[in-house]
This record gives sequence, structure tokens and C-alpha cells, in this order.
Amino acid sequence: MLPSELMKYVINEENGLTKTRDFENFGFKATYKPTNFVIAKEGKTDELSKVKYDKLKKELGELQYIDLSIKSLSTRGNALSGSIDNQEDYYERLDYFVTYMQYDISLVDNTDTLSPVLFHFERNYGLTPYSTIILAFEKGKSKGDRTLMINDQVLGIGRVNFYFKETDILAVPKLIHY
Repeated sequence: MLPSELMKYVINEENGLTKTRDFENFGFKATYKPTNFVIAKEGKTDELSKVKYDKLKKELGELQYIDLSIKSLSTRGNALSGSIDNQEDYYERLDYFVTYMQYDISLVDNTDTLSPVLFHFERNYGLTPYSTIILAFEKGKSKGDRTLMINDQVLGIGRVNFYFKETDILAVPKLIHY
């Protein structure tokens, strides 16, 4: 599959790698990004050379990547500014998302429970209606399904889980490179 086609495939919820959950005030979206998806996105072309493919694959290492997006459903704004009463609440959320949220996220990879080895909260300064967190986890020791577990501490939601079937992950088409 060409890189642009692979990116559309992964984002399509029917293929099982993108999941959404809506709650009273907030919506969550988790996208399990196979290494070839990340390579396709980083490669920025449908004419991906073997040299560039190999270089990107080496740089990305043996990690599992997940993007987590959170949006406000009840008001204008994003996860930082939605449903807050004052500026102090905004800064409390910002501090949590930037500093502490990584300790409330794990990936259950069959029998392994993994903490993120990469956690990045993208600051967008209100330019998008959602906030995105980029996550990476080591690969588990065994094959199997995966569950992204989030134990929210500031939005009033509590535990949020996203279940990804191994069969959906293994069904991702191969990336074409020349």
C-alpha cells in the first residue's frame, strides 16, 4: 500500500486501529500507529525510497506508537479549556497534561503492563478543538491484544480503556517503498 493509502487505512475506524469514546463533556480518540504508519507519515511522500524507509525504521526503533486526542464536547475549546470555571482550573489541567498524565497511562500488551517510554503533550494554544498526546511504548514480550488504559485525574471521567485486537494490528497492509 502507498504511504498515503496506509495513513487513511489506519485512521479509518472500521479497521480497528482508531477508537473513539464520548463522555458527558469530553471525547477521546486513540489511534494505534503501527511502525509503517509512522514511517509513512514521516516519509511525507508516496515515493518512499528503500534507503529512507530503512533509515526511518531504524530511528523509530522497536516501539509501539499511539496518539490520544481529547476534545471538549460541551463547550467551545479543547481539553484544557473546556468545562472550566476559572483560569486556575486551566493551569491545573495544563500542569497535569504536561507533567503528570504520563503516570496515569499504561498499555497492557497481552500479559505485560507497560508505561510510556515517550510522552509528549502537544501544546496548540487553542488553535484546534482537541488536545493531542503522543505516546510510545516498548514492544511486549508476547503476542496478543493490547489495551490502552487511562486513569484520568482532572477531567472527572476516571478510567478510560481502548482495546486493540492483535488481528487488526497484524492485518495492516505492507508499506510500498522503492
